[in-house]
This record gives sequence, C-alpha cells and structure tokens, in this order.
Amino acid sequence: MQIRIAGFGGQGVILAGVILGEAAAIEGLNVIQTQDYGSQSRGGHSIADLIISEEPIYDLMVTKADVLLALAQLGYNSTKNSLKEDGLLIIDTELVHPDRDYIGAPFTRIAEESTGLALTVNMVALGYLVAKTNVVKKESVEEAIKRRVPRGTEEINLKAFRIGYEEGLK
Repeated sequence: MQIRIAGFGGQGVILAGVILGEAAAIEGLNVIQTQDYGSQSRGGHSIADLIISEEPIYDLMVTKADVLLALAQLGYNSTKNSLKEDGLLIIDTELVHPDRDYIGAPFTRIAEESTGLALTVNMVALGYLVAKTNVVKKESVEEAIKRRVPRGTEEINLKAFRIGYEEGLK
C-alpha cells in the first residue's frame, strides 16, 4: 500500500509518517518511509510517503498513492495528482476543500478540543487513517508512538491517536 501524508510544517506530518512506518516494521511488514519538506521550519509544505507491503518493495518512492491524507489545503493542492483515481482521500474537513470524493473529520478541531493542543492533529489524523484502512494494527501504532514521540508527551499523543481511531470507526 502506498500512503502519502501531506500538510505544512508544524503539523507533525513527518512524525506521523515515521510512527506509521515503525508500526509496520513492528508487525514484520516491509516498509519504506521518505519525507519532503520546505526550508521553513513552520508553514512550508511537508510530505511523508510510505510504502508498506508483505512482499519485497522495489519502488523507492510513492508513485501513485492508494491513500492520501491531507491536513492542509497546501498539502492537498501539491499532492492531489499523486492519488490513484480510485484511491482513498482523507482530509481535515475544516482546512481542506477537495475537488473529488473524500472522507474525513475536523482533525485540528478535534485535537484542540480533546487535548488542548492543535499540534496533536497528526495523531488524531493517524488514528483515523489506521481505523479506515487497517494498514496496521492499532496496538502496533500505540507501541510506535511510545517509542517515537518526545519523552513526556506519550500519554497526550496516545490519547489523540485513540480519539482519532474512534472517530474513524464511526
């Protein structure tokens, strides 16, 4: 499965990609995770690409995404053509206005209301993606979160992930 996560710097797009990749590795899946971001520390484009497979992976980059998770209009605009025609588009419904069919939720608002921190948007959206795609198990992502988020933020990130996961089950 080819997955692209797109947004802008400061939304935690890269960290979400690293965590999803680590969860796949925990499950013994083959995974390649790459990233691309603008030179600004905040506000520039930010993209995390993943290829996850039980089979050997021969592509080095996402060519046609099965799933595109867009957290900002900038991310959507710059990556929408990389999504397969029948691919799954997941968006932050308050920040992205696509020109095709999609699913999603107001991830940023959910993050702010549930954790008090907009920057947990990446974990809310990751939870939603995992619930909708079943690309990896929820428990694998929780383990990867514990390993990868900054020390002292494990619980708030796990909370945000679980809230997003529950939203995705609706």
